[in-house]
Amino acid sequence: MPLRILFLHSLRLLMLLTGLCAFCAAPESLVSGLPGPGLWPRFTGAGLALSALLLPSPKGQKGRPVPSTKRTGRVSGLIVSCLVWLLLLPLSGWIPATALSALTACRSGGCTWKESLLLSLLLTIALWLGLEHLLRWTMPHGMLFSGGV
Repeated sequence: MPLRILFLHSLRLLMLLTGLCAFCAAPESLVSGLPGPGLWPRFTGAGLALSALLLPSPKGQKGRPVPSTKRTGRVSGLIVSCLVWLLLLPLSGWIPATALSALTACRSGGCTWKESLLLSLLLTIALWLGLEHLLRWTMPHGMLFSGGV
């Protein structure tokens, strides 16, 4: 087995074990019907374990290194997505800012338009449900969208 494939399998196993440990070792997550301190470790642990299980198989991947110009483009795309979020947050609020910055991050990471739209939509909906409804935290709505969402 080539060293690269062994490394990828080791990384997958480490992610799976870390996720399961974080999920199982988290304190009580729902105390008296309210989210407790164990909710975040349980979500992140489950997400990490699920990500480890859903990683693509290394068999179909080529051993070619990513060109440095592509890496630079991806890093600068992530920086631009952070700037998009910071600039749009006061004006438009967190929902459009998060959706557009996630779309920018996904596109710079190499996702297709369909994947990018789907991932940014899922992230925005998950954050909206988790923060605004489950935890009942009011997030900034911005100057343009100051009404209750």
